[in-house]
This record gives sequence, structure tokens and C-alpha cells, in this order.
Amino acid sequence: MLGLVFDIDDTLYCRQDMLVKAAETVLGTRVDDPLHFIKIFYDKSDINMKDLESGRITTREINGWRYEETFKALSLPYKNGDGVLSADAYLELQSHMALSDDMIRTLDALATNPEIRLAVLTAGESEHQRHKVDMLGLDRWFDRENVIVSGETGFSKPDIRLCRTVEEKLGLKPAELWMIGDSYKHDITGAMDSGWHTIWINRSSLPKPDRLPDFEVTTDQELTSLLRTQFT
Repeated sequence: MLGLVFDIDDTLYCRQDMLVKAAETVLGTRVDDPLHFIKIFYDKSDINMKDLESGRITTREINGWRYEETFKALSLPYKNGDGVLSADAYLELQSHMALSDDMIRTLDALATNPEIRLAVLTAGESEHQRHKVDMLGLDRWFDRENVIVSGETGFSKPDIRLCRTVEEKLGLKPAELWMIGDSYKHDITGAMDSGWHTIWINRSSLPKPDRLPDFEVTTDQELTSLLRTQFT
């Protein structure tokens, strides 16, 4: 028996294009280097994650701050309030998000394999992440009790106690589990420290780290192809 544990954002679906598009819409200008924009935005995301997960700050507030900090770092023209407006534009784009047809077919195949148990391990505010679960229709493949949101646990990625929670939920040993995620720092290191196998979606083609995952892919297509080859 194997357990496949998925992150949500930039793993089951790609949100990077939406983050950039929201900023461009509000600022009325083009972001020349989207990958650099995303890197800065994600670096800022680390700063207040615990406040977000604990409910001391809302997703809208923290995303507004992240946007404005990114605008400053890139010397993009903005005025006060554009960060929150960008956060609102991003949420509007998110309201239309969906899994790709290829991901749907892949999850269908994985879910019918009796030797595989599926779970989600995602970081963020409980209500916001649970809303994504509903919008993406993840109940089709993932039992509700096997969807773990860090904001509901008191732990933050990459705390190995999150992995231990998943192990208990699925009734599996560390060596039987695979983490699939886009953040090397949050998804992959915590899983490796817990004795799990890992698949890293390196969307930004970051340099190879000292500790290598079992597999590294860079696109959704590479990910779904790997999952079907390895597990179906």
C-alpha cells in the first residue's frame, strides 16, 4: 500500500499565472519577468504564514501586503491600496480555477488503484483552503478526513508533525508515503525529514538543492505523466 499526498496550490492546479495577471490588471502594466515576480511574492509569503494559519490575519490582508512588497521590490508603479485590489482580482480569478483535464484523468486512475490511498496536505488559513477544496471538486478523489490544512493543526510546513498526522490518518509508514509539492522548502524538506519519498514540481527551474527529491518535474504535463507511469 502506498500513500500519495498532494499540496494544492501550484501542485494540483497552477496559480502562478493568476497571481501575475491580477497584478497586471490592477497596475495596468506588464510584468516583464513573471518568474522573478513569483519568486519575490513567494519569499514574502513565508514572513507572515503563521499569522495567516492562526487566523490573526486574513488571506486578503496578507496577499495585499505581499503584492505591495513585491511591487516595491520590482519598482513597479503602484499607489496605496493597489495591493489589496490585486488580492481581490486574484480571488476573482481563483473563483474560476479548475483542475486540468489531464490532472482529472490522472486522479481518476490513481483513485481506482486499490493499492493507493490519496491525501492532501496544504498550508494556509482553514476556511480559504477548504473553499479551494470545494471549488476544485477534490471530494471526488480525496476523503474529507484525509485533507489536512495546516491552519487547523497548529503546525506549519515543514514541521514533521504534519507528516505524522498524515501517517496516522492513512495508517501508513513513512517509507510508504510520497509527498507531491511545488515548494522545496515547505513540501519537500519536511517530507524528506519524515522519511517520505518526494516529487518536486520545480516550476521556476530553481538550482538543484543539496538533498535531491526522488523525482523532479517542471510542468503539469511532466507531473501527470510521471504519476501515471509510476503509480497506475
